[in-house]
Amino acid sequence: MSSGSGYAARLPLWVLIGAVLGIATGLLFGADAAVLRPAGTTYVRLMEVVVFPYIISSLLHGLGRLSPEMAWRLFRCSWRIYLGVWGLTLLVIFLMALSIPPVPPPSLIEADAPQTGLDLLDLLIPANPFVDLVENHLPAIVIFSIVYGVAIQRVKDKEAFLSILDLIRNASVTIWNWIVLLAPLGVFALFADTAGTVALTELADLSLYLIAMICGTAILAFWILPSVISALCPMSTREVLRELQGALVIAVVTSLSVAALPFIQRAAERLAERVGIDDPERKEIIQTTIAVSYPLAQLGNFFIWLFVLFGAFYFRISLPAGDQIALPFVTLVSGFGSPSSSIDAVASLTGWLGFPDRATNLYVGMMTITRYGQVVASVMGFAFVTLLVTMTYYRKISLRIPRLVWSLAVAAGAVFLTTAAARVVHDNVVQPGEIPYLAYRLEPDVTEGIRVTVEKPEDAPAAASEGSALPVSGQTILDRIESTGEIRVGFNPHIIPFSYRNDRDELVGFDIAFAYQLARDLNVHLRLIPFTWDSLHSDLENRRLDLALSGIYATNDRLQRFNVSVPYLQSPIAFIVRAPYADRYLSRASIDALDGLTITVFDDPVMNALVQRLFPTATIKIVSDYDVLPQHPELQAAIWTKAQARAWAAPRKQYSAVVPRDVGGQMLIAYLMPPDADQFTNFINYWLRVQNASGFTARMERRWIEGKNETIRRRRNHVADWLRGERDR
Repeated sequence: MSSGSGYAARLPLWVLIGAVLGIATGLLFGADAAVLRPAGTTYVRLMEVVVFPYIISSLLHGLGRLSPEMAWRLFRCSWRIYLGVWGLTLLVIFLMALSIPPVPPPSLIEADAPQTGLDLLDLLIPANPFVDLVENHLPAIVIFSIVYGVAIQRVKDKEAFLSILDLIRNASVTIWNWIVLLAPLGVFALFADTAGTVALTELADLSLYLIAMICGTAILAFWILPSVISALCPMSTREVLRELQGALVIAVVTSLSVAALPFIQRAAERLAERVGIDDPERKEIIQTTIAVSYPLAQLGNFFIWLFVLFGAFYFRISLPAGDQIALPFVTLVSGFGSPSSSIDAVASLTGWLGFPDRATNLYVGMMTITRYGQVVASVMGFAFVTLLVTMTYYRKISLRIPRLVWSLAVAAGAVFLTTAAARVVHDNVVQPGEIPYLAYRLEPDVTEGIRVTVEKPEDAPAAASEGSALPVSGQTILDRIESTGEIRVGFNPHIIPFSYRNDRDELVGFDIAFAYQLARDLNVHLRLIPFTWDSLHSDLENRRLDLALSGIYATNDRLQRFNVSVPYLQSPIAFIVRAPYADRYLSRASIDALDGLTITVFDDPVMNALVQRLFPTATIKIVSDYDVLPQHPELQAAIWTKAQARAWAAPRKQYSAVVPRDVGGQMLIAYLMPPDADQFTNFINYWLRVQNASGFTARMERRWIEGKNETIRRRRNHVADWLRGERDR
């Protein structure tokens, strides 16, 4: 018994040791430390498994056993405190958000993009509590429990039911106490996984949000809230923090705010006794207040407002004024619940505001770091509400204005310095040129083991004159590829995101990745040969190319003259325009109404003819490629497909890609092959089906077409990689 008690007393020390060893393990073994992830996940789930039973039983028992008069008095004591702590938290978030730069223009605007709404009724009104339990709608569960708890107050002969609820609540706390004993092992696994798999270089673009989030929650938890408690109650800030030390430590090392509840209860009872509160009902008042505060004072959840504001900047989404005004109130309601329910709140908010689907994944990924600030703020929120409600209930509140003014002044200075530092770090760490598409590279698993030759335009005549370059009479393309061990693939280097050169002058893109995959499956050497749109048809007719790619459109003329693969992608017509004028191109009617419309087209006969057919009264300006647009501000709009226009506009913040309504259908994109290459065409079509079935096509679409940088490689910056002598690819 004594040994167990000794271990429990030294638990914070063992947890700290586990955290240090976990960090060391992660740094030493790098990504290999992910093998410990199941152990960490198991520990987290064990801690969360009793959240719902605890909340429901605590609210029903705590409210149900009160008399209506006592419940009303408790409500009158608490509502101002909740409004105050919510207001303080939202004010801190608002000030932290000032460090976020203005939202740049969106890289893609779709006139007919579907808008999803935020259904607050589903979030708040428990039509079916069992469904809400399954879907983790904790706000609805809380409202359900509060309503039933108040109703139970007026029910006779309720003692038997309340005793069952008390048993469930006590059992939940007992289970937590058991699981907390495993904290050193769980924390070791969590920290090892985090330190081993999160690369610092990957966090550079997110440095602004991370600094604002971590510092904002720390200022709120370790200064603002405890100093306000000290200004209102007969206790010092240091005394409050000392009593809550155990709750804060266990919350940080376990990354679970629920683990701190028993510690907060004991701290509140000690502080209440210290100020002279000696009442048999004191414990019940504290327990009921803690139970209510757990879902309603999850202050860390409210920082999803900060994430949404940062996400608008990160994803280049301009928020209308009405949405910005409604956002803090919607965030407040959505933030009720447990820390894990913040994920559902982010999904709802970002869907409502039209963020890309990956916004939620970005939030979840950053929770590896931000969850510590999140739980610290929430734990201090529970303590703030519990202490002040208890002190108010027993009339122990005494406002000391000088101390309150001093506390808020220091907090304002800390917030100002933090926002300034976050902006400086962001401006100096995040490189303006480090942006999607231009920074993308072909993944190692795509290029590894493939022998490749990339010809230059000046090499074309010499290559074409080589005897091995032309097939012998009667030889099919597949026969020639097999006999020479080489496939010749034509590309145009100016067709982002299909085939283009990145900021390292490497040839990359969606189609280039498929060219590597084709060479791998044929087990041959890959020769990449550049072509111009003027020479493409002759290069195919003369059999200089076995296959041509680069976002080539399947047109009627090409279908008649060449062998064309099944379309592997379709994309609607889009305009590349300067961002301030994007709203002029949202529909066919608004475009036709423009006076003196000039449409720029790169030197592609297909797109040139398309513009003449769609906009017969427009002036057409032909350019070699769209990279010349920034040097010619007089060029109003350029036309391309959505996939190409979005990729081109993404690195250039002064431009947006606009997909207007009522302009036309989808452009079909396919491979071109020489005439009479039926056998090879059949092979390519079957091969494309295989890529679809294997998931390769979907993976490449996510990366190159949708702009989701889901790279298999990981930037290595761990001690393990240094020991192995590996370099960042």
